[in-house]
Amino acid sequence: MKRFVGMLSLAALPLAAQSWEVGAFVGQQSYKSFSYQDVTIGHTEVKPDSKTVGALRLGYSLVDVGPALFQINAAYQPKASADIKFNAMGITLGGITKLDHSASSVGLAFIFKAGVSASVGVDYRWDKLEGTFQNLSSSTTYGRPWARANIGFAFPTPLMKPFLGLEVAAPLASTSVGNAGPANDEEALKGMAPKLQIGVYGGIRF
Repeated sequence: MKRFVGMLSLAALPLAAQSWEVGAFVGQQSYKSFSYQDVTIGHTEVKPDSKTVGALRLGYSLVDVGPALFQINAAYQPKASADIKFNAMGITLGGITKLDHSASSVGLAFIFKAGVSASVGVDYRWDKLEGTFQNLSSSTTYGRPWARANIGFAFPTPLMKPFLGLEVAAPLASTSVGNAGPANDEEALKGMAPKLQIGVYGGIRF
């Protein structure tokens, strides 16, 4: 009988270790800019404005031991629009061009969740980029790895465990546009892709 109870306890351990995370991110997203030499107006800088964005994330713990867990997750960031400014001949022109951007990702994270909550992770993220200029549009999807880290507080309530912290994320690869300018619309869009996110991430684990 004791052996049977022991076997049941061992079988239950993986189920006890499984947990879910639902979270939301709100913060500032900044984009890359690029410069090139235009044959008509000379040195030209193309610079998207920073934008406040939000995202939802769902995580599942593969391993949950004591104060640490190893998690897989998926996230979605709805579309946001950023104005693009052209700086040429000392004059800034704004509001004539915009960059629409949304993203989805899957990733892995290591999380320490006792009191001070801290995590590091790697995501593979697909950025959908759409540019509009004088009613002409183009779009592309840019897949690349991102690194992500956050630190904050976890609240040890009996059932659901809320958490709140500061999160920073940045891509591990980027596209650079040379001095001759972008070769095509796709390169121009990738040359303006997001370069940094910083904001507040919070949610619950259960």
